[in-house]
Amino acid sequence: MSVKTDIRIADNVFVKMMEMYYKGDIIDGHAHVFDHITLLAKGRVLMKANGEEHEHVAPALIVTPKGIVHQFEALEHGTLLCCVHAVRNGDGIDDIAPQNISEEDAIAMTKEHSLTRF
Repeated sequence: MSVKTDIRIADNVFVKMMEMYYKGDIIDGHAHVFDHITLLAKGRVLMKANGEEHEHVAPALIVTPKGIVHQFEALEHGTLLCCVHAVRNGDGIDDIAPQNISEEDAIAMTKEHSLTRF
């Protein structure tokens, strides 16, 4: 098994990129303190969580609630995953978006609080 990992933090956003070279590579089970998103950029994975299994095919955004132990298994060579979440001090007091924000509310919030400037 071979998983290459690269980690970066920019402006309080943590990204962990994991390249799973071979079919059958596994990212061990783990849980997070806050909800987070995993970007499946390339390939296919089997996600195991809460005694259930779900297959995801790239491109996909996989939302995992906090406290849920989850594991990924590559179903194709060259699968690429990126875990993305904010770096927090544990209480989230500086967050402007609630943890359970809907997709529609997230889009509205990004229109109100622009993420880009030109």
